[in-house]
Amino acid sequence: MRRNWPWLHRYLKSETSIRHVMALGGLLFCLLDPSLPFAQTLSQSSKTGTEETVEQLKDRLHQIEEQHRKEISDLKERLGVVESRQSSLSDELAQNIRVGAYGAVWLESFKDRRTTYDGNFEVLISGNFHDRIRVYTEIDLGLPHGTADAEQAYVDLLLTQAFNVRAGVLLIPFGKFNLDHFDPRRDLIRPPSVARLVTPTTWSDLGFSAFGLIPISDNVKATYEVQVINGLTDKFLATPGNIPDPGLQSARTGLRSDNNGDKAVVGRATLKFFDQYEVGLSGYRGDYKTGSQDLITGIAFDTELKPRNVRIWENFQLRSEFARFDIQGSPTLSSLWGYYIQLTYRFWPSVLNSTVLGRHFNNPTFALVGLYGRTKMNTTASPTGSLTGEQMIVGFNYRPVEDYVFKMEYQFNNGQFNQFPSDGFLTSIAWIF
Repeated sequence: MRRNWPWLHRYLKSETSIRHVMALGGLLFCLLDPSLPFAQTLSQSSKTGTEETVEQLKDRLHQIEEQHRKEISDLKERLGVVESRQSSLSDELAQNIRVGAYGAVWLESFKDRRTTYDGNFEVLISGNFHDRIRVYTEIDLGLPHGTADAEQAYVDLLLTQAFNVRAGVLLIPFGKFNLDHFDPRRDLIRPPSVARLVTPTTWSDLGFSAFGLIPISDNVKATYEVQVINGLTDKFLATPGNIPDPGLQSARTGLRSDNNGDKAVVGRATLKFFDQYEVGLSGYRGDYKTGSQDLITGIAFDTELKPRNVRIWENFQLRSEFARFDIQGSPTLSSLWGYYIQLTYRFWPSVLNSTVLGRHFNNPTFALVGLYGRTKMNTTASPTGSLTGEQMIVGFNYRPVEDYVFKMEYQFNNGQFNQFPSDGFLTSIAWIF
């Protein structure tokens, strides 16, 4: 039996019927998979939570970066303060402290010994931490023997032009050579025998001193220095051929404590005329051994002539020095004395200005040097009661600048009491900066 459903066809063809069918289908699909709507809801909720966590991390990272920037800025500011202080300290040190040095290397070739190199290097430090307080230090590094020592290390209190106070390791003002012993300033390589055997150059000691300058007129002035020091000891030698040299070289204290309770007094006074002529007088007096009042006394006389504005003489320089020591109560050495005279002639041929010796140098000079000296020691170590020595030196030097010098010299040595027992040739290079 065929059934006819005309009302159903009309219902399905209407829009309302279509929406109802789609809704019914969706309901049936949800019934078949009920987890789908909840999954979408959870997915949206999870996505929202993740986005919130990322934003929080970004905020935290931004806070850390800001904190680091602030810490770095603080560190830079502190570093700037430290650098500023260091720079200020460096500037202050640069203004108040000066460091320099001088040195020499020389070759010795004497007839009685092997050819050898020798030399020295010394550091100079000076400064002032007040307008009236200054310090000065000269340290001998002991090359090549390896025994470093302070030749000078003192502090000055400047009170007036005529009176000032000094304390420390002092260079002894006995004769001029000991005060002016720097290698680059000398025209000869080795000290003359009198400055080595009689006056124990380089001679330093611990103590106090007073010094000053007294103007007498526009062209005449006087200087003085008086020291109270430990003084010489009884370790002097009377037999040539020993090391160190015979004489008073080994009697120096070596900056050690005094071997007796009494102090020595030493001093030097000078008169200078027109800054061209200088005359100096020195004296020494002091006990030298333990448990005795026996004395070592000494006297020295020195001159320096540097004529100016006299055409025939203005290139010449004449230096001389005499020194003597007397020793009481010594069974071997009773006295020793000596002297030297040195004449220097400085010149420069203008034809050398364009050569390698003169080009690029402001004031190069040559110098011819001649020295004659004698020494004598009265000692029971000699059958005749005395030992004598004679020394003659002929030298030449070249200074491209004042602070650098190349030297050559030949020595003629005779007698027993001499710095070197035989003749020999020496050459050296010395500098100061």
